Amino acid sequence: MLFHSLDFALLLIATLIIFYFFPPKTRIYLLSLSDILFYIVSGVEYLLLFIVVSAIVYFCALRMIFDSHYKKIYLWTGILIALSNLIFFKYIGFILTNINHILHLNLFQGNILLSHLILPIGISFYTFQLVAYLVDVFKEKIEPCRSILTFWVFVSFFGHLIAGPIMRGKVYLPQIEKIEYKSFQIENMKYGFYYIVLGLIKKTIFADTLAPKVDFYFSQTANLNSLEGWFAAYLFAFQLYFDFSAYSDMAVGIGRLFGLKLDVNFRTPYISANATEFWKRWHITLSNWIKDYVYIPLGGSRKGLFFQCLFIIAAMTVSGIWHGASWTFVIWGLYHGLLITGHKIYTVLTKNLHPSYTKGLFYKVFSVVLFFQLTTIGWVFFRVNNINEAFALVCRMIKLSHLDYHPVYLTYFLFIALLYLLHLAEYFLTIHRKSLVFFWDKYVPEYLRAAIYTIILLVLILFIKTEQNTFIYFQF
Repeated sequence: MLFHSLDFALLLIATLIIFYFFPPKTRIYLLSLSDILFYIVSGVEYLLLFIVVSAIVYFCALRMIFDSHYKKIYLWTGILIALSNLIFFKYIGFILTNINHILHLNLFQGNILLSHLILPIGISFYTFQLVAYLVDVFKEKIEPCRSILTFWVFVSFFGHLIAGPIMRGKVYLPQIEKIEYKSFQIENMKYGFYYIVLGLIKKTIFADTLAPKVDFYFSQTANLNSLEGWFAAYLFAFQLYFDFSAYSDMAVGIGRLFGLKLDVNFRTPYISANATEFWKRWHITLSNWIKDYVYIPLGGSRKGLFFQCLFIIAAMTVSGIWHGASWTFVIWGLYHGLLITGHKIYTVLTKNLHPSYTKGLFYKVFSVVLFFQLTTIGWVFFRVNNINEAFALVCRMIKLSHLDYHPVYLTYFLFIALLYLLHLAEYFLTIHRKSLVFFWDKYVPEYLRAAIYTIILLVLILFIKTEQNTFIYFQF
């Protein structure tokens, strides 16, 4: 069920009406039912599997308190169940294919079960949320949830289930536990609808409009010259950003309609000057998860620069694997790990330089422009399924071979510049949101605001197609 579909709009409106006009005590039951209705569209069997895995994790976490002598057993039982579910559906084919290739075997070749496996939607996101919950309970950072319905809503809330953000128990569970005390607030409604409309604009007007062009270019990567390769990669960079941040923005908006504060997942990442900053702006909840549950447990920065760099590379490779069962995703994660370690080493080597060296406007602009190119190169591995084709295209892009310049390319790259200006405009709107809202409410006449709202609504209706494009991150 897609956020920009009529089915979802009806589910959201019906849930909101019942949420605020029925007795507050019924809210946890209402949200539980809405979550089930939302997820059941993907298949009853996947819903049942999701419920069973969630229930096992719930009881494992609860047993850590009542049977503390076996805390580690319950911790690892819950983690293994959650990860086994993910590994079976997402990675088993990849694992067996590589075993067959390395050992020259034919294990499970043509197996009917494996060939018909469909990745349950949202499995990567809810698995990481379950693992984080178990670890936090084990480390006594949070108390285990005592209500299975509350826990179910915590894991399965339809506003962020399929593509995040990945929520933590410490921040999110207390909000669910106090759901019956949430009151109708007009500010929440304004905030929620603002983010929903922002997400719809990103998805329907930008991401879905760019999608056919991106598909066209990446369907023939072997035929692209250097400039066409860069143009295709730039297009995908913006398509992916508009698409994924659209879902995350809408998730934040939907949560706020119910009085729930979900974590912001994107902060205009393409203005980043280095890889460290990029991962504080791109898919923020995933990068925080990787830091807290992979990088720090490995050793973090406690064992010196050399091991810190190794741990960063390992953690980012895990991030790549999380995105997909393909060597292209492994390379993409490894690539970003190398970018972060490169920046880490660069920072150490330049720490004694005069402060003006790194604080000037020219340095900042140059760093942003350079890192955007490096990010764009990485997106080639994210988009191209065949690793050899990905490397071949990247080599042509870097070498600037086969330029075959044509005046039409100027138009292409002016279009990319326009997309980047829109990204900068979003950054400006974000950092000045409060003052702009104040100006909008105080100085813009109501009739003009109403006219603008109507125009935005009509444009969205015009761009929303009968057959909606799914969100890119649904496949992860």
